[in-house]
Amino acid sequence: MKTTSIHRKLVRSLSISITLVTIAILLLTDIAVDNWVHYEFNRATDNKINLLTTLVDEDSEGVEFDFAGEFMPEFEGAGDLEYYQLWRNKKIFERSETLGLFSTTSFNYEELKIGKKISKDIILPDGRDGQIIYYKFLPQIDSDDRVDFQAYLEKTTSKQEPMLIAYAVSTEKLNFLMWLIDISFLIAAFAVAFIVRTLVKTTVNAGLQPLEEFSRNIKKIRLAEKTADVELTHKVEELVPIQNSINTFITENRKLYLKEKRLTSDIAHELKTPIAELINLAEVTLRFPNDKELTATFTPNVLEISQRLEKIVANILLFHRYSNDNFEQNDVFDVLQVLNRLVVHCPRVKLVCEPETLVTSNLFAFETIMQNLLKNAHTHSPVGSNIKVECVAENSLCISVTNLCSEILSKDDLNFIFEPLWQKDNSRTSTHNFGLGLSIVSTFINALGGRIDVDVENNHIIFKIELPNLPSQ
Repeated sequence: MKTTSIHRKLVRSLSISITLVTIAILLLTDIAVDNWVHYEFNRATDNKINLLTTLVDEDSEGVEFDFAGEFMPEFEGAGDLEYYQLWRNKKIFERSETLGLFSTTSFNYEELKIGKKISKDIILPDGRDGQIIYYKFLPQIDSDDRVDFQAYLEKTTSKQEPMLIAYAVSTEKLNFLMWLIDISFLIAAFAVAFIVRTLVKTTVNAGLQPLEEFSRNIKKIRLAEKTADVELTHKVEELVPIQNSINTFITENRKLYLKEKRLTSDIAHELKTPIAELINLAEVTLRFPNDKELTATFTPNVLEISQRLEKIVANILLFHRYSNDNFEQNDVFDVLQVLNRLVVHCPRVKLVCEPETLVTSNLFAFETIMQNLLKNAHTHSPVGSNIKVECVAENSLCISVTNLCSEILSKDDLNFIFEPLWQKDNSRTSTHNFGLGLSIVSTFINALGGRIDVDVENNHIIFKIELPNLPSQ
């Protein structure tokens, strides 16, 4: 399976998203600035051509163009050259002095309707790229001359003739500015992409630093150490739940580690004693080969010790086999019949159970649980004392086993009573009990999905088990 990197994914996604948003903003800004520059250029040309039209004045004596070059030097060859030309009745009426500076002395005439404007891209007489605007208009009439002029038109039965003006200006500065804006946008876009990636990478590195530190601390964990908890140098809100979960996991696994370590030691101890006995028997027999009494008891002793070894190994295998497995629960049986069969050779057991108490569970597991509980009660209760077994089966099967204790058990002892190979007698003088019976009981009950509790009252130990009573199939 292909692995992914949170660091690379965050850097890539954040860099791309922020860069795209920023470039979109820059692009919109570039378009807005381009439109504004074009608008301002067009407004300036409109103002200039409108200004020139206001200099055209007509009265009964004719048309006059009141132009003063000292106020508009651009039309006389000073500074950034501009051009204008006026037509009346399709004949050139006036033109700027700048048109006489070059080989092109006039512009082409355009046919327009009154009040209409058109613009075209041209090459100016001086060779620069430019734009020419044509506008057809009626010359203005001075307010003092309007009555006389109107009378003149009526008398001559004529009408006021329109005029055409052409205004040309260079667009090279405009084009340069537009290119400058576009290049600036591209440079800004690349710069933003680089800066955003750098900042995002730095920010993500700083943000993931606690996680990397957390990972390094986890790598240093050793279950054998007593203080193996993970600690955060800098408390990060998102990592605190993970820290608590991992510390809980470490605690549970340390318990399992210590449990397995103790179990291994106890198994070695349990096996060491019978093995040592076998070695001693063999050495003594070899040293005194002619001793008939020793030779006669050798085989039975070896058999007894071997059977003890076999029982220890069988119980250990039984305990480990079902530690992580669940039993199939397809057996239907009468609890009272099973218990009567188990206690037939144990008159001290008093059964309190309703007849025909049918349950659906696993018969092998149930028998093993009850055999070990009854054997434990029989072994660790005084001779002549009663062992009480009560059972009730409704939604679940509840059984309690109560017996008087031969030895006083404390509350602390109950914490270890289901631990494998645990014995109240630390010297382990018993050659028949190995501390595995109750461990097997607890393991089997868990494999059946049930629970077991233990308590001590007035030197009586009470085991209470609850097993699920599944519906018959």
